[in-house]
Amino acid sequence: MFRKYLACIAGAFLIAGSASAAIDWNDPHSVVEAAITASPSLREIDANLAAARARQLGAGAMPNPMLMAGVQNQQIDLSRDPMMTMYMAGASQTFVRRERREALQRAAALDVERLEREAESRRAEITRDVLVAYDEAAAAENQIAANDEIAKLAAMMAEAARIRYEVGAAAQIDIIRAKLEASNVRHQVLMQRGVRDSALARLRALLNLAPAETIPPFALHHAMEDHAHADAVTLDAATPAIAALETDVARAEQDVRLAKLATKPDVNLEASYGFRPGQKDMFSVVARIELPIRRATTIEPRIAEAIARRDAAHTQIDVLQQQLAAAFGEALASRDEAVEQINLHVEQLVPEAKLGFESALASYQAGKTTFDAVIGALQTYRMLNVDYFDFVRQLLVAEAEIDALRHGAIGRSGAASMNITIGSAR
Repeated sequence: MFRKYLACIAGAFLIAGSASAAIDWNDPHSVVEAAITASPSLREIDANLAAARARQLGAGAMPNPMLMAGVQNQQIDLSRDPMMTMYMAGASQTFVRRERREALQRAAALDVERLEREAESRRAEITRDVLVAYDEAAAAENQIAANDEIAKLAAMMAEAARIRYEVGAAAQIDIIRAKLEASNVRHQVLMQRGVRDSALARLRALLNLAPAETIPPFALHHAMEDHAHADAVTLDAATPAIAALETDVARAEQDVRLAKLATKPDVNLEASYGFRPGQKDMFSVVARIELPIRRATTIEPRIAEAIARRDAAHTQIDVLQQQLAAAFGEALASRDEAVEQINLHVEQLVPEAKLGFESALASYQAGKTTFDAVIGALQTYRMLNVDYFDFVRQLLVAEAEIDALRHGAIGRSGAASMNITIGSAR
């Protein structure tokens, strides 16, 4: 038994390892597909959907008939009185009204439809969460590489300060400040590694990978280039998330209908056959129906409750539409800002900052400017060079949010909201 247990564990690790190896980490869509396959929340919806479909098959069906058999009026001492003791057999059947059966069938079908819409929304949210985590990790990798390039420039600056100090043309403070700037670059690299590792931790959870699972490095496109303005997009009035709530309203309508049908109770019909030895056989037919005379206490409260639940479900649609409109507008604004910033960085800020550093370094080496100008130019170039990938990440995250909202996601992800806060603080 223990060996079988170990074999199962080993098999699970092999499957997880093979799944990780099958992912193309340079293709975010491959990562998304792996996360959808591994998602326990989607498996939960699939199981609930299978249960709802099975329930739909029996919704509105007639109940099974009841069979009866026994002895009536038997003497307590078990003696038989031919005038009283009767042996009987019979059957009863409850006949559910067609209106009630149709309402139950429609309600079961709406349960299936709601779960199908929820599955679409869940896939959109998983896709969004994976892409956001992927883009954050990839952008952090790019920023680490950008800081590595800045470290080389800082080393050139430190070498220039050392040469001038050795010939007595500069103070020792220039060398110290150059070393401090190099340490500051390493500090930025450590911060970006933390961002990358945090995003990778979210990816591992979404992919159901072990904490020790090695994820190969991946990054965004390295070359700085302009980005075309995105096409105008709109949010459809009926996303899968809205459709799910509309299904809830339709389901509540069926509950109202079922509550009102309580004034038309079902009919139960019972037939039995009995005989007494030495006497004539006999039969009985009995029909039963509930009398809905206590409507004020048994029926009308149920109708009022069903109507209130329907109205609440309808109000939820308005609430969600407000939330989606706000989230969609924020995502569009974030996307448009990112495009403008990317183009500004590519066309002006980064090239001019690099030229400014090269000019300041050359002037410092020639003794025509101070070390403050060199270090200030390097810091500006580093900030703009690293910020470029912040805006690339912001653009990708905004596009992922827009696509997710259009395909059923409910609200924006926490990571996207954090990106807006960071962008505003920047």
